[in-house]
Amino acid sequence: MNLNSKLQHIIDEAVFSQNIPGAILYLAAPQGTWELAAGFANKETQKMMNPRDRFRIASISKVFVATAVLQLVDEEKVTLDDTLRDWLPAQISDRLPNHNIITIRQLLNHTSGLADYLETEEFTEATTSRDPRQVWTPQEAISYIYNLDPLLPPGQKHSYSNTNYILLEIIVEQVTGHKLHQELRSRLLHPLGLKDTFTEAREHLPGGFVEGYEDIDGDGNPEPCNHLNVGLGLGDGGLISNGRDVATFAQTLFASDRLLTPETFQEMLTWVDDGQDGGYGLGVSRWDSDWGEAWGHTGSMDGFLSSLWYIPAAEIIAVALTNDSDRAAPDEIVEGALGLIV
Repeated sequence: MNLNSKLQHIIDEAVFSQNIPGAILYLAAPQGTWELAAGFANKETQKMMNPRDRFRIASISKVFVATAVLQLVDEEKVTLDDTLRDWLPAQISDRLPNHNIITIRQLLNHTSGLADYLETEEFTEATTSRDPRQVWTPQEAISYIYNLDPLLPPGQKHSYSNTNYILLEIIVEQVTGHKLHQELRSRLLHPLGLKDTFTEAREHLPGGFVEGYEDIDGDGNPEPCNHLNVGLGLGDGGLISNGRDVATFAQTLFASDRLLTPETFQEMLTWVDDGQDGGYGLGVSRWDSDWGEAWGHTGSMDGFLSSLWYIPAAEIIAVALTNDSDRAAPDEIVEGALGLIV
């Protein structure tokens, strides 16, 4: 069995053993590049998964957003030590605890101590009846934590909160005068030729993307869930992309100085303890793997789980995307593939 067949077996076996609709794997290493798919893009229509299919990449979007913010730092339009009060409209900042001392750096590395809007009961209730065509604004999303007590003092420790990247979205808008999706397109998507990456709900998406599945009713039967409007298109997880585009972006960010200056890139890789035996920088995670230190991010959203790995020592990029949010384990797909080529 050749290497391509062995990698295909890895992803086929993962789809079968995890009992998920489908998955894709993109792998780029010094010895070659592989794009593989298994299972269904849509179970109802029996449409087979294609290696170039698009998925909601959820929090992998944070790496894109953090890069755009750090470009503004390189351009001296903001500093990492600027506070919420420096950039947010008063009607927002005045309703957030510690707004006068929380910094952009603390938003990027999740040490602001702010509560997570996604975990409020009010936001969850709002998503159940929201029309998928009704676009969320960051100002609307952030309102769900107005006047909530902070979870921690700013800078004390890492506490992952999607609220941080909603606030970064508003800050980008205030600094540039443009919407976040416009800045992402002009700064990253267009220059890198990422033709399959879009901000959901805010940009036209020709050809759509795969159907995601989740056990919505808790009866053990995953259902199509793309119709749920769970904060679509926001700065904490609004991108739709495919394996090749995510890998192209990550390889450019991690293995070249095309996107950030060396000094700012080192700021991105300044880790705080994430409480899970790893670290979190400015929009990027770090963890130890069997193949050395790894950088990247994971993504979790109704119907989708995703994983981005970069192994600096081996110069390998791996992206696994799945269209199931209950049973999928994209990290296991990556680990199986790395076990074959490293």
